Amino acid sequence: MQPIIVIAGPTGAGKSDLAMRLAEALGGEIVNYDSIQIYRGFDVGSAKPSPADRERVPHHLYDIVDADAEFNAADYARFAALTCEEIGARGRRAILVGGTFFYLRAFLAGLPKMPGRDAEIRRRLKRIPPARLHRWLSKVDPQSGRKIAPGDRHRVERALEVWIASGRPISSWGHNVNEIPSIKIALTLERPALVEALDRRVEAMYANGLVEETRQLLARYRREARPFGAIGYAEAAAVAMGERTTDEAVAETRRRTRAYAKRQMTWLRAERNVHWIDASNRLDAFAAALRLIES
Repeated sequence: MQPIIVIAGPTGAGKSDLAMRLAEALGGEIVNYDSIQIYRGFDVGSAKPSPADRERVPHHLYDIVDADAEFNAADYARFAALTCEEIGARGRRAILVGGTFFYLRAFLAGLPKMPGRDAEIRRRLKRIPPARLHRWLSKVDPQSGRKIAPGDRHRVERALEVWIASGRPISSWGHNVNEIPSIKIALTLERPALVEALDRRVEAMYANGLVEETRQLLARYRREARPFGAIGYAEAAAVAMGERTTDEAVAETRRRTRAYAKRQMTWLRAERNVHWIDASNRLDAFAAALRLIES
């Protein structure tokens, strides 16, 4: 099978646009590795591909689970492996695009044999407020505390669960060094241009009905469901529940989005064999990526 093409970079840098252009040029199919786009109904806040884009190019691993379903990185890795095998068997190129690099790492390098889920430990952790949980994680595992956002309760709980069960921080469990062959392309933008793109994206989410979409989803699922903790959805849920004004929600979503983009860049800089491409001009970025893949 030909090496898998991976499009990475901070949110808002133009990953989806580049993936579409490459898929059309190379006879490719797009495979999602965003942990919110897997959920049905969470469309506006996760910036899912439009129906028109899905008509132009086959898209996979979008809308595959409901918000109240259990789904983790190991599940994603299994889905992605099967999907990429099927794409390769058709003589097509698999092009992975998304922003959840932990999912990407789980697929490409596999997950270490860490302790499994422990219902009793999870029950105890769920009694603790999120800010206190993150402070605890930062104390016992500073590396994970820096990588995992305080609002990402699911991953904070998992990291603490592993530490409690094994006595070892989750960051000490290494990944397989023999990765699935891939060509990793990471887009980069100067900070002012990236911040401007991120702010436009947040404004578009709210203008396109994020609060109303969230209100409809809250009528179907418990607020504790994992995707409601995601950037945008957490703030929109607070608006829907009368806990925040829209202006306050927009400001907080902007802040969290910028912080998330910074963490994504930190993660990518630690990755091996990444090819960086300037994304300030999308046509130039496409040409550079195409040359890299075909070389």
